[in-house]
Amino acid sequence: MLLSQVEATAPFLFQDGAPATAYGGVLRAWRAAPREPRDLADYYLLLLSAHWATAGTFVPTDVDNAIRHRLWNLELKGEERAAMSESVLAALSWDYGPVTARVVRAPSGQRMSTHEGTWFSVAVGAYAANRAADPAMAERVLEAAAGELAREARVLEELARGDALEFLRACALAAHNLGDLDRVADQWELPKDDALRRRIYDASKPGCAEHRPIFARMARLNTAHMAPENHRHYPLRAPRCLRRRREFLIPVGPFYDDWGRALAGALAPEEAGEVVGALIDGARRLPETVGYARALSGLLEAYPGGMRALEGVLTARDARLLRAGPLKTAASLPRERFEAQWRKKALS
Repeated sequence: MLLSQVEATAPFLFQDGAPATAYGGVLRAWRAAPREPRDLADYYLLLLSAHWATAGTFVPTDVDNAIRHRLWNLELKGEERAAMSESVLAALSWDYGPVTARVVRAPSGQRMSTHEGTWFSVAVGAYAANRAADPAMAERVLEAAAGELAREARVLEELARGDALEFLRACALAAHNLGDLDRVADQWELPKDDALRRRIYDASKPGCAEHRPIFARMARLNTAHMAPENHRHYPLRAPRCLRRRREFLIPVGPFYDDWGRALAGALAPEEAGEVVGALIDGARRLPETVGYARALSGLLEAYPGGMRALEGVLTARDARLLRAGPLKTAASLPRERFEAQWRKKALS
């Protein structure tokens, strides 16, 4: 069932020519030869791989709590706990490029995405499960997490000196990552004097040992501007055509003009109508956001024949909303003006 869920949301992972990745290899091996897990560590690696493969898709697998908390609280053998911990440490270097578009890249080449948040969440679980059972392993996990936190600070500092829109994207990603870390530390109810809490918890505030001023700036910008735009995209789960290709994965909001243009050149008319309807529905449900309007702007501008060509596959209500009203106004704003407004928000 888990493998069918992965294939439903990320079929491109199982197609010929799919990039070779550690998590993809695990999933393809299970798919080729279904079997019972050898032990809990074997099962944990399967779940971790499934979540890594889908965390950037429209329908992530629902194994978060299992890999962060539940499986660690089962009656584990020492070798199982050690193997699970090694899987977590290895996952920090897994290449998430093929399975997410929510990525920024610093001039140095360093990347950041929401997958680091996924890693922080399972690292906290590994740390908490090893605190008493294997303090040396807990220390290894904490050192790795502190190193990743410091790396993300460097990525933010690099991008803060460059393009303001890329820095805003990075703020959204880093805020997500630090939020994942803190939420799982709270879930495990780590005491206030715990080493992880003192060193990397709540890193956007000066009380944290690994605090950097750039984290405070990131948190302010994300709260003020980016948080409403980077939600779970429930309205986009309905158009199954969006799951077909890796290129259809949605990037960091609200900067979706290029994403909309890419969709315009790759969707059949009925598919384009379905996606436009989902974007309109999302914009209606989330009136405080502008990202879906920008996706519509790019899609309608690049679609052969534009709005007139799509009218035959749109509902009367959707066509009416695109012709007049707030959505029409937001989608009609030239991209240059839209992005200039957001650069101003970052620089203010």
